[in-house]
Amino acid sequence: MRITTIFLFTVIIFSQTACVTVYKPNAINTPNLYARHQFRGSASLGLAGCGVLNLQGAYSINRKVGVTGDIMVHSKNSEYKATNSLGLGRHNQYYAGGGAGYFKCIDRMKRYYIQAYGGAGLGYSDNYYSWPDADHIKLKCYYHNLYVQPGIYYTNKYYDASFDLRATYLNMFGVHASSYLYNQQLFYFLTAEPTITLRVGSKGFRVFMQTGYTMPLMDTKNYYALNTDATKRTQSLIKFSLGFNITFTENMRNSQKWLKWKN
Repeated sequence: MRITTIFLFTVIIFSQTACVTVYKPNAINTPNLYARHQFRGSASLGLAGCGVLNLQGAYSINRKVGVTGDIMVHSKNSEYKATNSLGLGRHNQYYAGGGAGYFKCIDRMKRYYIQAYGGAGLGYSDNYYSWPDADHIKLKCYYHNLYVQPGIYYTNKYYDASFDLRATYLNMFGVHASSYLYNQQLFYFLTAEPTITLRVGSKGFRVFMQTGYTMPLMDTKNYYALNTDATKRTQSLIKFSLGFNITFTENMRNSQKWLKWKN
């Protein structure tokens, strides 16, 4: 009960402090695979610090190697009134990426696993700002990223919990902006995203909560300027999302029996 209360309170706080920015990272894909020929897919709603809609998938080729795929769509419009002025903000962002990695059981009970994934993605961002007592700014850009993501997780029949640390190299290019400070500029960022994911439910269907933080490590001045609210910098970088996860595992014994019967 206490945990549920804390989660609800956190959601309310994040909803009040969310802001429109040029770039938002996608929610972290935590595969947590534990069997051969297993598929795990998820859909989540980003409430703060990441894109609104995140679709993710992971498939284990064998008992140690998995592949992943991610799609993120973010569309937000905000409007508020101030003294003798009107403020408008729009942020549309699209991202698709994929990768591969390794996972391994590290205990005899087959409950604790380590995993490490890497990959790349491509995205597009379209923004328009018109804040009270400020200049109108329009900005469009493309970006691509490279990431590595080690982690550790625990899984059983009813829930799984994981901790992942994603390091992302981000390049923004093709920038067209109405502000000379950003127009035709190239931006290179490096971020670290420590993230905790908790899934609860049955073996095939689980709801989950994910929370973490985005820490800029390179060219922090421009990262803060483009992607955070100056008055709420810490809150702007906190990540929180809710969603559900489904799991399918191919029954290899039945597949082999069917092949023998067919032959």
